[in-house]
Amino acid sequence: MALNTFSNGLRLVCVNRPEKKVACVVLHIAGGTQSEKNYQSGISDYLTKIMLMGTKKHSTKEALMNYAKSKGIILTPHNSKESITISAICPRENVEDAIALLSEIAFDTNFSLESGEKVRRQLLSQVSMLAENPQYVMDRLINSTLYFRTGLANPKSGTNITVSRFRALDAKDYLEKVFTPRNTIISVVGDVVQDNIYDLVKVYFFDRMKASETEYKKLKYVSAIEDFVGSAKGRVKRLNQTRISVVFPTVSFKDKEKYIIEIIKPILIKYIKLSLSNQNYYFDTKIKTKYYANNGNILFELIVDYDYAEEHLYNFITALKNDVKDRTITSEEFETEKRVFITNFINTYDNVLENALMSAKQVALTKQTFSENSERLKMEVLTNRDANKLIDKIFDFNKMLIVYLGHDIDVDYDDLLEQVK
Repeated sequence: MALNTFSNGLRLVCVNRPEKKVACVVLHIAGGTQSEKNYQSGISDYLTKIMLMGTKKHSTKEALMNYAKSKGIILTPHNSKESITISAICPRENVEDAIALLSEIAFDTNFSLESGEKVRRQLLSQVSMLAENPQYVMDRLINSTLYFRTGLANPKSGTNITVSRFRALDAKDYLEKVFTPRNTIISVVGDVVQDNIYDLVKVYFFDRMKASETEYKKLKYVSAIEDFVGSAKGRVKRLNQTRISVVFPTVSFKDKEKYIIEIIKPILIKYIKLSLSNQNYYFDTKIKTKYYANNGNILFELIVDYDYAEEHLYNFITALKNDVKDRTITSEEFETEKRVFITNFINTYDNVLENALMSAKQVALTKQTFSENSERLKMEVLTNRDANKLIDKIFDFNKMLIVYLGHDIDVDYDDLLEQVK
């Protein structure tokens, strides 16, 4: 992997994969929902969609997509908390066409009134549907508490109030704010020659950015949330089952310990299910994790018949204390799951799209290049002792956040803490 930084701060990541018949080019712009002001909530999602609605050269979405198809290019937008990215997968011989097309989208998006209205209507419909989605409601409750008053609490799709005010020129203004050399990474993976890619990126991106006389600063990511104090909160909604999330702050994307958490997730689920296997009511348990530049969380998603929601919550917290925090993961268990995780890791990043996206993200968040071999070495040296030490640190019940959605349940947070002392 080669990393080049141009004189204006623009970065290029290039990974040569000679065995691949397809290549991927990714335009990665730091920003995303974390960079939105309250009145802009949802503007990143709005912008990402408008950028594929047409350009000055290909004035409609249909014309743009037909041109991409004629070159065998598959365009996909990816909008997240911390970035806006557009990927272009193509035959390896059409890499220049992909780079040129992403440049056209980045610099020459057609911010027409008509495009803005179409996307605005789509987003408003999406916001209305999400308001009825239990998982979306839960995520908003969690993020607004765990990342209170930071950009990580912003809802990806915005709100009816904010989206209803959006116009195409608002998206243009936001793009001008985030699409700057120091916030931009071009990631290319495939059967490519690094020097040739450098020359192409220089022509299609660097030379066009150089025309600006503005001194741009790099956007800052949300700082680590320290001294978080746990709590319990909920929302009453008529559902067949009650949804409960038990959340703990964890390590960030920058920390190699994130691999420990991913490795032990199946072990934790096994412990929890064994501990609760004798319950005579329906319930389900899943584990989800998220890692940001300086923050992260692990979430236990519980679904249970509403008549037993309160009872199950207390049973779950007890199991978490006795059969997760106070239990020792054996070397055999850890090494078995580690081997499976490494296999899945290799399989995932053998894909040029996943490799290009991760290469850009790694440079953006850690200022280091992504190397599968280097990351595998980090995993190989991890042991069950590391896992047990991290479990003891993560499952600090004073930092436990409980969120529920469904029938009203009587959650006494202090009582729960007493239960796990």
